Amino acid sequence: MNARKRFTFAPAASFARAFAAAFACALALAGGAWSQAPGGAQAPGDAAAQQAAAQAANKDPLYNGNKLYEKGDYPAAAEQYRQAARTNKFGINRAFAWFNLGNCHVQTKAYNKAIVAYRRSLEESPNFTRAWMILGDVYFQLGAVGDAFPCFRRALEIDGPNVHAYQMLGELALKGGDIAEALQNFEAALKIEPDQADIYLAMAEAHGRIRDYASAVKVMDEALLILPSPPADLYFYLGQLHELGGNDRKAVRAYEEGLLIDPKRTEYYLRISGIHERAGDDFLSLLTLEQAVKAGIKKPEIRLKRGMLFFAQARYDRALEEFKAAYALGSLQGRSGVENIAAVYYNAGNRKKADETLSSLQD
Repeated sequence: MNARKRFTFAPAASFARAFAAAFACALALAGGAWSQAPGGAQAPGDAAAQQAAAQAANKDPLYNGNKLYEKGDYPAAAEQYRQAARTNKFGINRAFAWFNLGNCHVQTKAYNKAIVAYRRSLEESPNFTRAWMILGDVYFQLGAVGDAFPCFRRALEIDGPNVHAYQMLGELALKGGDIAEALQNFEAALKIEPDQADIYLAMAEAHGRIRDYASAVKVMDEALLILPSPPADLYFYLGQLHELGGNDRKAVRAYEEGLLIDPKRTEYYLRISGIHERAGDDFLSLLTLEQAVKAGIKKPEIRLKRGMLFFAQARYDRALEEFKAAYALGSLQGRSGVENIAAVYYNAGNRKKADETLSSLQD
């Protein structure tokens, strides 16, 4: 299988993490300033006034809903927000109540109900930017590209340039196959905040979609120069781009840089090992896999690959150790490897050694 067919773009996972973080940030409750007791701030020494304020706050369903939400009791919080939406005479507080109710529905993954709540919030306050943003996020989560797009556009119309809005418009364009539009929005986001690793990854993916790997590599190189602490995923993705471009030496270097940051990534030890194996350097291939074992990675595929390399070199004792280790980690292929070694001994007329090899599976 060639590198292009084997290759899968990394940014999807990176974007998922970034989207989850942005989603969590957007789910912060609205209405904190309005959920306090009426009557304004109290003098620090006025204990009676403070007690009265606390008692008044406890009768405010928006305030009570926020307290329940913070405790993770989303159904109870939702009921308080419904009450606040019905009874609060201030339109902005009703907007906050509906918005927070939408957040409760998102937390319980009731996304269609969340959409209804956010739309009700926007009926009360049409310029409530956070409601537009998170409504777009929910539509994106559901794959409703056509509905998400105007939400982020509206957020930009209200508040002007916004990193998340531009990023999401870029992601929506990418989903729709409009690479030029996607790149334009990603670049707009980076002009506001140039240290967004996930946006660089998305831009590189956009170039990769049209197989412009040289431009994708250029984006990654720029990101590595700009970002103060580049994440491992940038190096791993750069390595994959170099593999696609046929530059195995640079690919190995990028993977190794990534593994210095995140040494537990099994896939990239296997990629480096595979590059060395294709180059006919089994020694470096085995050395790479040994580094994975020393890094504390307990994955059967690492031990299985080492066993296969030793087997190809007719180093059957070492291969047996690795196949047994892979089998102990749950790989049935590890057992098959042990049986293949036994078969080699049997075919060579060494039946005793074959029986000993098979019996080792019981150790």
